[in-house]
Amino acid sequence: MVKVSGKSTKLKSDDKLSDSQVVGTSLAVSMSDVLLNFVVAMLTGSAVMLAQSLQGLSDVTTAGVLYHGVRRARREADDFHPLGFGREIFFWSLLAAIIMFAGTGALSLYFGYHQLVSPEPISRTSLAFAMLTFGLITNLYAFSRSITRLKQSSPKKSVWASMRDSSLIDTKITFTVDFLGSTAALLGLVSLTLYVLTGNVRFDGIGAISVGIATMIAAVLVIVDIHGFIIGESVPSKTIDQISRSARSVKGVQSVVDVYAFYVGSEKLFAVVEVHVTDEFTTDQIEELTDKIKEKIHRTLPSIHRVQIEIETPDNELLKF
Repeated sequence: MVKVSGKSTKLKSDDKLSDSQVVGTSLAVSMSDVLLNFVVAMLTGSAVMLAQSLQGLSDVTTAGVLYHGVRRARREADDFHPLGFGREIFFWSLLAAIIMFAGTGALSLYFGYHQLVSPEPISRTSLAFAMLTFGLITNLYAFSRSITRLKQSSPKKSVWASMRDSSLIDTKITFTVDFLGSTAALLGLVSLTLYVLTGNVRFDGIGAISVGIATMIAAVLVIVDIHGFIIGESVPSKTIDQISRSARSVKGVQSVVDVYAFYVGSEKLFAVVEVHVTDEFTTDQIEELTDKIKEKIHRTLPSIHRVQIEIETPDNELLKF
């Protein structure tokens, strides 16, 4: 296996958000949420504010786990891990999604249900409104940075298409966390507004339950997404076609017999390309040709982390012998 080298078409580092920057922003926002929301929850007695603080605590843990995973995934390959440690981010992302489900989701449901069956009075609602507004603004900012990073890898796609197709699993989780943070703050504002208008404290419990259900659904969707990366599902057929066309465009390649490609990390591809080359090529010419194929594929798809070229004879030609 040969690691692909050559010029990259990446943007300047000053213009491109990194995984650690996006995760770091989400971590900072979550830390402010958990501290401020917990204080406000204690002062007001609101289940929605308690759900907000629990979400912040879960988000801090989630972002911390992701940040640790991002750092570990950057380690260089060694004799025991020839493809590097990129896939480790999938493990830590799975752990983060489980924390989202059990932390924010389940606990928010519990406290929301408690407020429904045993309503507790709420005080200082103006303080809760101010905190929820602040949380909405900060989470929307962190959410915008996750969107920016998703769009960097596929600028022509919509946000939701990028979210669906991207292998940036760390950014997809921060996208989910920050989207949920914004949604939770909005649900909190709605539920407290209904409480102020009607005087029915159960709206506070309904708001907390809504936060819990939304978080649990999002966590399950993230886990399903991670599952495909962990088991090594093939990349989309469009990517396979791009790799195949790049190989065929190199002079001396008669046909591409097969292509295997899967993710070995966040936006890191490993590809095996089987090619049929001109019969009269010498060994030296074949070696030179394989290098050209690798360079061509890497220029077409900078996300290719490693590529292996194998010289194969098509089945229909083998039948002639």
